[in-house]
Amino acid sequence: MHFINGFVVATSSIWENLVRGLQNTVMGMGTVFVVLIFIACIISLLQFIPKLFSKPEKTVAPVVETTPAVAPVEEVEELVDDKELVAVITAAICAASNQTSADQLIVRSIKRAKRI
Repeated sequence: MHFINGFVVATSSIWENLVRGLQNTVMGMGTVFVVLIFIACIISLLQFIPKLFSKPEKTVAPVVETTPAVAPVEEVEELVDDKELVAVITAAICAASNQTSADQLIVRSIKRAKRI
């Protein structure tokens, strides 16, 4: 570094410029990665936020019934397996369209029926 007409003129070699450029690059990339790691830590802590704002459940003492217990009536509900339901609907469509096989059926859209 030297002065010319009252101004500071920096003279440096190519290697000094290269080293200074690499230092700037490493500092910039290091800063970016530190900030990314910080953001990743914050995101991983977001799973605990709902637990902080939830109210603790109050334990309620069990109520003792004084009336005699009546046997509950079991409601019998028949559940049809989805595969069986699909087979029945496919068979009904084949029968309505006079087909013996469901290989050529193509479902183009499914719309919910309006219930009255």
